[in-house]
Amino acid sequence: MFVVELDKPWEESGFMFQGLELKSSADIQAVQKECKFVWVDYDEFSLKKTKPSQGLPAAPGAGSTADTGVSVEDEFDAAKEVHSLASEAISTLFEEIRLGAEVDGGKVKQAVNGCVDSILRNPDASVWLTRIQAKHEATAQHSLNVAALSIVMAKAAGMTQREMEDVGVCGMLHDVGKTSISTEVLSKSGKLDEAEMAEMRKHTRYGRDILISTKSVMSGAADVAHSHHEREDGQGYPRKLPSESIPMFAKIVAIAEAYDTMTTKQTYKPACSPSEALQELYSLRGKQFDEDMVIKFIDAVGIFPPGSIVEMLNGEIGIVLANTSDKLRPRVIIILDAAKEPVQQRVVDLSQMDADNEGNVYQIKTTLSDGSYGIDVADFQRAGLRMG
Repeated sequence: MFVVELDKPWEESGFMFQGLELKSSADIQAVQKECKFVWVDYDEFSLKKTKPSQGLPAAPGAGSTADTGVSVEDEFDAAKEVHSLASEAISTLFEEIRLGAEVDGGKVKQAVNGCVDSILRNPDASVWLTRIQAKHEATAQHSLNVAALSIVMAKAAGMTQREMEDVGVCGMLHDVGKTSISTEVLSKSGKLDEAEMAEMRKHTRYGRDILISTKSVMSGAADVAHSHHEREDGQGYPRKLPSESIPMFAKIVAIAEAYDTMTTKQTYKPACSPSEALQELYSLRGKQFDEDMVIKFIDAVGIFPPGSIVEMLNGEIGIVLANTSDKLRPRVIIILDAAKEPVQQRVVDLSQMDADNEGNVYQIKTTLSDGSYGIDVADFQRAGLRMG
């Protein structure tokens, strides 16, 4: 909303300009320190025409340009190249391990460092790419997605660049033990039976053994490979560890791993929409997942993560481009009209109260799963989705 008048003269306040757009909780807190009450203008024209005050720093969302100075449009191509190189490297690495070679820690660190650099510039671009690559079910691609999401979460938690790199390595290698699982079990279409599930669960121990014997990889990666299926309630595997005994990086990777699995189409179940996956993570906080880190993850990727397919109140369909300082009002690329027919792509910024052709302010009605109305985010982007 837009503040048009304070309960005292503007010149007696700490605000630089008369007129103030509230875009975040930080803005609200700044006003609360100065005033007991204010007058606000809900008028749509005022919100669209009045320039926001520059007197208050916005509290940026995960992918706002205020976060790093680089927009998702500017970072996307660079992030895509980084992810492509990392995907190729990790696929080759996993195949080499399957054939008996040792983990090449240098290659892993190089791939992860490129991801960290991109995420520091703009995390939304990398979140986008985990959605674009979600159709691939290979262990290597899943591992890259988990690494990227873990880094994004570590950034939101205020960790150092070194810690972001370390958690990225852990995410990249968390499932390395699956290289010791039979192809028949890994590629089975349908749910695993009890014996197959017991074999699959051994990947945590296999991963620990592989990484313990690898001197070029940080020792904590072995702990994460061994512990990323442990639970806050002590009912996880393989050791039923209590919460305080689970490494923090393992807690981070567990959330990223679950989110990527839920939003990826499986042979035995369809993919959840990103918002549905976030709701599931939230419902399991304190039980399966660390409560604080679930909140950090949701804060990092946004209520409507980049790459989400959304339906607007007017029936139009779009794909979320990037977060803004208002988590409920991202920037969206409109791709289908209310009749669900293709339209010329355009970006609408819900945080700026952009309106449709009828003058109605855009609002998100619901999120949709990948494949809704024939939309595959990966195929759509490759076919020419305009990022700006």
